[in-house]
Amino acid sequence: MWIIIIVIPLLIAWWVATDATRRGYSKSTTLLWFLGVWLALIVFLPLYLILRPRTPRQDGMPRQEEYRGKTQVCPYCGKLYQGKIFYCPYCGQKLDEEV
Repeated sequence: MWIIIIVIPLLIAWWVATDATRRGYSKSTTLLWFLGVWLALIVFLPLYLILRPRTPRQDGMPRQEEYRGKTQVCPYCGKLYQGKIFYCPYCGQKLDEEV
């Protein structure tokens, strides 16, 4: 009986943790998915299967790093922004391709 209550959810949570790592989640997010699936399998396993990305990451880079880019300064308002964008998030001016 203890196998059904403890070991099977533990194995499923282990699979979720390894899958989350392959898909580029950070270590803390992977740990939270592991604990959630292990402790509340019926809630967190369907959530994970719905919310996870469809394909694993090929480059191994964490997902939150994907949108971070070089910090730049808007030539119109002087505020800092990150990444490649076409309009300033603060003043709304169209930015040149070189910026």
